[in-house]
Amino acid sequence: MAAAPLAEQPAETAPSTIQREVLPSASRHVVMAAVHVPGPMHEIEPAPYLRISFNIGPSYSFDVSGTGQRGAFVCKRHSLLVIPPDLTVRHDASMPKPVGRAYKPARLATFRLSRELVADCAIELGLPPDRARLRHQVVPADDVLRPLALALHADLRDGNPDGARASERLAMALVGRLLLREHHQAAGPARRDLDRVRDHIEQHLATELALDDLARVAGMSLFHFCRVFRDTTGITPHRYILARRMEHAKRLLWAGAGGAGAAAEAHAPSVLEIALACGFASPSHFSAQFKRHTGRTPLQWQRELRPKSSNG
Repeated sequence: MAAAPLAEQPAETAPSTIQREVLPSASRHVVMAAVHVPGPMHEIEPAPYLRISFNIGPSYSFDVSGTGQRGAFVCKRHSLLVIPPDLTVRHDASMPKPVGRAYKPARLATFRLSRELVADCAIELGLPPDRARLRHQVVPADDVLRPLALALHADLRDGNPDGARASERLAMALVGRLLLREHHQAAGPARRDLDRVRDHIEQHLATELALDDLARVAGMSLFHFCRVFRDTTGITPHRYILARRMEHAKRLLWAGAGGAGAAAEAHAPSVLEIALACGFASPSHFSAQFKRHTGRTPLQWQRELRPKSSNG
């Protein structure tokens, strides 16, 4: 990455009431500004980098207007306010305060992230460049985003104690999580179609599951279905079906080893019955696939369970 240091780029022009302190950073691709917004209105001026503002102060709500955007956001403590590059909008407090109650100033730690860092992050995730974008939005903190943002805030506040590369990796982890969330939300209808396919697979593990039939369940062409399935799950439909059949076989073998009680063990299915229940035409084909998947034959795998179940 060879971009000019973010700290050397022109400062954002904004109303004088907003106070910004840009902290020194060892990285040319991630810089933090401590932002104090004392008033209920401010302009977001365009900047050539992605901004992710981590709310370290009180919760507040605001309306967004400008550049074709309209909306209302609630930015709770530790939420992330995403501001894409080159965006110009206005934020106004959406709920007037009662008489006599002062507006609580917003306190943000704004991470300024270079386009190059965001592009590198997308490449690592396997996303095409046109998907390396984030909308102007507020993302609620969760058990993953909050620790990442807190760690990046502490790292930049303390002057990059582990060096620029460590700061950039933290920033990429945060951006990567947001990019994946955006990508999955954009693919919402397709994911619902695939959920329907997965339900169909679970209900028909004992039968032949042809790709043409699965594509019809999803309402897609065969080519589009295979591509969307692989992009969404990370594996092909064939590998997914095989993995689900192996998990079903393990459950049946576990029950036969006594995992479901003595009565179930007394009526344990044979390897042939398990093979047929999992969609295999013969015990030999099932045993070969099971050994390839687990490193053990079905009976070896089942025998290893018996001492544990008897001691349980």
